[in-house]
Amino acid sequence: RADILDKRARPVGPLHGIPLAVKDIISTKVMPTTCGSPIYRDHVVGRDAACVAQLVKAGAIVIGKSVTTEFAGGHAGKTHNPHNLRHTPAGSSSGSAAAVADFMAPVGYGTQTAGSVIRPGAFNGVVAYKGTYGWADMTGVKTYAKSLDTLGFFAREANDLALIRAAYGHAPADPPARGVAPRIGLVRTPWWDEADPYNRKNIEEAARTLRAAGARVREWVAPDSWTGLVPAQNRIMTKEATQSYAKERDRFSHLFSPTMKQVMLDGDAVSRRQYADAKKRKRTAVAQLADAWDKFDLLLTPAAKGEAPSGLGNTGDPLFNRFWTLLGTPCIALPFNSGPFGLPLSVQLVGRHGSDDQLVAWARWIEDRLA
Repeated sequence: RADILDKRARPVGPLHGIPLAVKDIISTKVMPTTCGSPIYRDHVVGRDAACVAQLVKAGAIVIGKSVTTEFAGGHAGKTHNPHNLRHTPAGSSSGSAAAVADFMAPVGYGTQTAGSVIRPGAFNGVVAYKGTYGWADMTGVKTYAKSLDTLGFFAREANDLALIRAAYGHAPADPPARGVAPRIGLVRTPWWDEADPYNRKNIEEAARTLRAAGARVREWVAPDSWTGLVPAQNRIMTKEATQSYAKERDRFSHLFSPTMKQVMLDGDAVSRRQYADAKKRKRTAVAQLADAWDKFDLLLTPAAKGEAPSGLGNTGDPLFNRFWTLLGTPCIALPFNSGPFGLPLSVQLVGRHGSDDQLVAWARWIEDRLA
């Protein structure tokens, strides 16, 4: 593929010759797609997923499949955090995030159903983007929870996000004019006290730095009712997972990890009424969030509780990602400082539904000021 591209008289697209790591729940034509499960060991789909075909058309070269946790769930894979091999790289898009962090690939595909793009980006110290729900064709991506699954990717800097979006035909938003700064809402969220103290200080330092750079930073207080969004997201996720994996469960449940078996049981326990209530909570919160966009261009909030935890059996807590995934907002993790163990910390930027390109433009502005 690289030799063929080298012979072209001109670039075929914005990603001409760029190596791409593909999360192993995303189908590729000739490479196995195992979904991190022995059920699909050596399974070759025979065609590229729509998102892979899109970047290949733009000139990217698929260099390999990256490790995913089992079915993009909570059972950890074999990837280590390149900043400290004794610490988790998070999940489920662990391999793609670690590959970009370790300079194996400049771009990697991931997916997020709870916190599987933003949290690995934060733990591995790379830029991570989770798009607005429904922004990309998910054909060829193994489904976990249909109403939550969202495509994302990892890169080394915010400028790269604009290039990848361009490969999808999106015209990158112009960088803010000189002297123009964003209106930023600092969202501590109802779970602020769950974040490690050093991470809370880091978010506040980022807010001060951006305010000093000219941004208008004010606090936006999420409604008290948002405390119900985390269990709502989990109910929707587990219930839909029982539907997505009914075939595998029926024939190969003995090959499920204990973690996956528990997900199935949790989903079974969600009643129709509870599922409907979770969906209602989502609709209410989306309407409440609309109030913020009259005041702010983007929101600033934690990307994770803190540094990557030690040990490889636990991928970390997606607490600060679940509710944004439920609301379908575009999110970006930007590295900023390090924690007490020398591991990366990040901030999370959240944009209005469908404002992905503008959020990328503001991320470029913010990245420059936080550097």
